[in-house]
Amino acid sequence: MQRALAFDNTPALRVPLPFFLNVPVFALLAGLLALWAGPQAFASRWAPATLALTHLFTLGILGSAMLGAMMQILPVACNVPFPGARRVSAVVHALLTAGTLCLAGGFLSMRPWAFQAAAALLGAAFAAFIGAAGLALWRHRRQVYKGAREILVPVRAALGALALTAALGVALAGALGHGRGLPALIDWHALWGLAGWAGLLLVGMSFQLIPIFQVTEIYPKRLTRWLPFIIPGLLLAWSALDATAGLPPLMGETAELLLLAAYVVYALATWHLLHTRKRPRAEPTTWFWHLAMLSILACAPLWIWTTAGAGARGPLTLGICIIVGALWSAVNGMLYKIVPFLLWKHAQDHMVIPDHDPAQARAYLRVMPKMAAYIPEGRAYGQFIAHALTVAAWLGAGLGVPGCAWAAGALLAASAGWLALNIGLALRTYRRTVRAMAALPLAG
Repeated sequence: MQRALAFDNTPALRVPLPFFLNVPVFALLAGLLALWAGPQAFASRWAPATLALTHLFTLGILGSAMLGAMMQILPVACNVPFPGARRVSAVVHALLTAGTLCLAGGFLSMRPWAFQAAAALLGAAFAAFIGAAGLALWRHRRQVYKGAREILVPVRAALGALALTAALGVALAGALGHGRGLPALIDWHALWGLAGWAGLLLVGMSFQLIPIFQVTEIYPKRLTRWLPFIIPGLLLAWSALDATAGLPPLMGETAELLLLAAYVVYALATWHLLHTRKRPRAEPTTWFWHLAMLSILACAPLWIWTTAGAGARGPLTLGICIIVGALWSAVNGMLYKIVPFLLWKHAQDHMVIPDHDPAQARAYLRVMPKMAAYIPEGRAYGQFIAHALTVAAWLGAGLGVPGCAWAAGALLAASAGWLALNIGLALRTYRRTVRAMAALPLAG
């Protein structure tokens, strides 16, 4: 694990920040949509509102956060800067945002043109991002930091899974746009997207972020060495079994069980690191990570229930546990570390200290807040409580608990609004700090 980060490689703030700002906006849209749809959104995984909500989460919330995180972390932790990062980020952000809105609108209205537009926009967005990331990894393959292997192996695998997920998604959206359906691809699209792209990237990023930001020991070497190979291998095995006609269902279910077991091992290892962290008092981000790992562990009994014949409720609740409980919790928590750090770091970059003048440095330090001041823990704790209640309500709605469907939408909207407020106040602190630093007279 690369502990010495190259902050000189930090991209401009406008490279990752728009992606991170997408997160609370799309979460708010998802909350409002769930509140509008009510119990219909949780009746079946195939309901139009359910499909729209799923893609607001996977593309608008999780996709935005993960693309932004990769554009930030690869240069700093791996010495792999993106070529033309400002242009690439602007294009990808615009295409991803517009494509996600078109896709959600397509599911709600079933208008063919919306699916066709979504296929074109999202296809272009992911092609541009994967192309830029692949070019960066190839160009800088010999300059990669020695300790960055634990990140790069799962990141490369995640990019491959993203390419397959995006290709399947574009094919499905294009088929819907022309009045056809491709049901055989749906399970592939879902599994490679969640267990491949999102899961592998979560694993790779946590290998770096958990030890640094949570002040834990590093992950066991056996885990970081083998898990990024085991997960793609099991996904390929499942795909081969699913594509082979005449095989008993038990073979595919065994591959799914082993894949789930791999993620359970990762969750237990992460939980142990968080429990034995060097800082005795848990921070808000720590609780988000705990909730994410607990959700991964909860997927095991939910999967058993689903394969045992739970009906429509089983797959729906399992999907909620993965997307809302595990992935959304981890992303929400990471934002409370990444956003304040980025704003604090870029505020520091505005310092102009001629000849390393100590008096000038002291003047800057008097107006520059500490990183923890950008989002105080009290505000983050409050939003975590709202988020935890949101996860509980969504799981309850998936299980058909009366009243939870309405509470799920209201709580998600409230939690997203709280997150947006926290990030907005952090941005205001950053702007005030930059203005105060610019107003300082230069020494000499």
